[in-house]
Amino acid sequence: MIPNGYLMFEDESFMDSTVAKMNALRKSGQFCDVRLQVCGHELMAHRAVLACCSPFLFEIFNSDTEPHGVSHVKFEDLNPDAMEILLNYAYTAQLKADKELVKDVYSAAKRLKMERVKQICGDYLLSKMDHQSAISYRHFASSMGDGRLLSKIDGYIQEHLLEISEQDDFLKLPRLKLEVMLEDNLSLPSNGKLYSKVINWVQRSLWENGEPLERLMEEVY
Repeated sequence: MIPNGYLMFEDESFMDSTVAKMNALRKSGQFCDVRLQVCGHELMAHRAVLACCSPFLFEIFNSDTEPHGVSHVKFEDLNPDAMEILLNYAYTAQLKADKELVKDVYSAAKRLKMERVKQICGDYLLSKMDHQSAISYRHFASSMGDGRLLSKIDGYIQEHLLEISEQDDFLKLPRLKLEVMLEDNLSLPSNGKLYSKVINWVQRSLWENGEPLERLMEEVY
């Protein structure tokens, strides 16, 4: 019930209109108070918007000695195109990235502590993973320290171990969960092809990398 003399009105188009205008202001550089230097590229934005989306940038802005000036933040190891994608997301809540840029967007989101974007990018990579890409995806997840992604990729490798063992990169895995071969749900070929691959991997790790045998038996993390 609306009390007498009390006006209530909800403008359903206001938010969309305001967000669109703010993004237009960003792209034109108007009222911007943040300069992001990304590998030689300069991106302008508004401090309040980025602080709401990125805990990493919030911490930087919160400790800024000149809060009323223009903040300068430099990134030397991020893709400028990926950062632009994250800026668009911050202003529009829409994440749009070519498949070739998803890993770079993930990396940038990790740096900015944008966990939701990290998860979305990780799920996209999982949806595109196949026998040829599984090991490279695992290397990426390991370099990012993403336990959730690693666990899902290891599960995929376990289910498709024979097919993945045919890839040249199979012998480049840093460790191998050898006990996976003994699990009841894994159907091993009678010709011992997979066993031969594992022996080759052990030999390579022992002779070329100098890995101690005890380390090779550790579970993948």
